[in-house]
Amino acid sequence: MHRIDISQLEFINPMLRQMLIDIEEEFGTQAITSLYRIGDTGVHGTLPLRGVDLRCNVDSYNIEKFVNDTWVYDIDRPHYKACMIHDVGGGVHIHLQVHPNTVRIG
Repeated sequence: MHRIDISQLEFINPMLRQMLIDIEEEFGTQAITSLYRIGDTGVHGTLPLRGVDLRCNVDSYNIEKFVNDTWVYDIDRPHYKACMIHDVGGGVHIHLQVHPNTVRIG
């Protein structure tokens, strides 16, 4: 597997970069399936980038719990999550996202 040094990608929001580094340190290298999407009006189209998708694997639910126990997506809207496993039409994947109000709690 080819590895990208996430810490060197300055187009990724610093909190999202740290989230990815935390995941890698805890679970090993993960396969990124989506980063920036041209024309996307959500977190995948915002620069600095605020959304990343990872391929699901045997650790997916542990990754989801780890991230959501460590990060709050928006302190003003705690019902939104920094990490979720979902399928919005492109297949089941791990979706990571940050917001200007994202805080690290763990």
